[in-house]
Amino acid sequence: MARGAKVDNQKIAEIVASFALTNNYSETARVTGVCANTVKNVIDKQKSENAEEYEKVCEEKKEEFSEFANKLILKAMKKLDKELDKDNIPVNNLTTVIGTLYDKMRLANGESTENNKFEVEIKVVE
Repeated sequence: MARGAKVDNQKIAEIVASFALTNNYSETARVTGVCANTVKNVIDKQKSENAEEYEKVCEEKKEEFSEFANKLILKAMKKLDKELDKDNIPVNNLTTVIGTLYDKMRLANGESTENNKFEVEIKVVE
């Protein structure tokens, strides 16, 4: 987009939709073709002037993405299930799949994916 060009309503809607999914000014700027400062200005203005509508759009876009991602996950899991029946899958591939699925499952349940809990057992030898 040319410097100093006015952002029209269609571009504003595109910026809001992209930002709703990424929550990232730079990524939204890259996707929409406007500079990150313009993205920030548009988002700040939408949040202050149209807060209720902005939140509604964000929720709608997140729901659309969630539904789409769920369809892809189900499709990939069917394929994965077929592949797991084969005996030639390297162990490192399996551990990657297990770790990724575990993290996504925890996120879907609103749980932390960080593994920051550990236990230490000290045995006193006399």
